[in-house]
Amino acid sequence: MVVEGVGSNPEDQTEGGGFTEQDLLLGKTAVKSIRALCAVGFVVCFGIAIFVFMNVPWGTRMPYDGKYNRSGNGIPMQIAMLPCLVVLFGFWRGRKKSDAHQMRKGSRIGLYILGTGIILAAVIGQWIMGQSILVSGGYLAG
Repeated sequence: MVVEGVGSNPEDQTEGGGFTEQDLLLGKTAVKSIRALCAVGFVVCFGIAIFVFMNVPWGTRMPYDGKYNRSGNGIPMQIAMLPCLVVLFGFWRGRKKSDAHQMRKGSRIGLYILGTGIILAAVIGQWIMGQSILVSGGYLAG
């Protein structure tokens, strides 16, 4: 007994769990594009971190005057430069899964929009943190 329903047409499916060949091909292209963008963003963030480390005294702290730090000291610049690098590295590694390319049109559009937004936010965040550390370290005029 054959039950007709969603995904029961063998011409519309491949061995990829109901994804068409075009879906898998376009998914691979999307994953490659975002991984390349991640690599570029990681290199840019790493370059910003190296520039900051070379031009600011090692004991410089990131300025912080929020309500959770009563001492008035910020976090060390070495720790402040890590979060954006970690986010980009994690996002890049997530695209290396064996089933990362299995996505339909909506997922691909979301990956392009949100993925690019996450990468740009990480690079801009690294730029802003680097700039504030350079100001507090005396390299830039604040």
